[in-house]
Amino acid sequence: MINTILSIPFFINGKLGTGPHWDHWPFGPGYGDLNASLLKLAFVAVILGAIILFLRVLFGPKGFFRDKELDREAAEMREKALKDLEADLESGAISELDYKFKKKRLLL
Repeated sequence: MINTILSIPFFINGKLGTGPHWDHWPFGPGYGDLNASLLKLAFVAVILGAIILFLRVLFGPKGFFRDKELDREAAEMREKALKDLEADLESGAISELDYKFKKKRLLL
């Protein structure tokens, strides 16, 4: 029974004179030539990039599934760091230039 079912596609391909054309990218065995290898790498990079962007949309800043508690804690930590930075500037522990650079880095 299973042999009969499996032979149907082969029978149709034999009658039509066409077979599976899997001898080109991305289905070819081995690495092939340089172009095929580069295209396979580019294809994988595009798929991984799409996955990364999808996860960023879901869990990144302002994401649909992002925990709001994380954003609140990050804002509190940023405010505390800014207060400490201003206190260091007023006490003379850091220069005005260091203050500007560190504040800019905190607010990014």
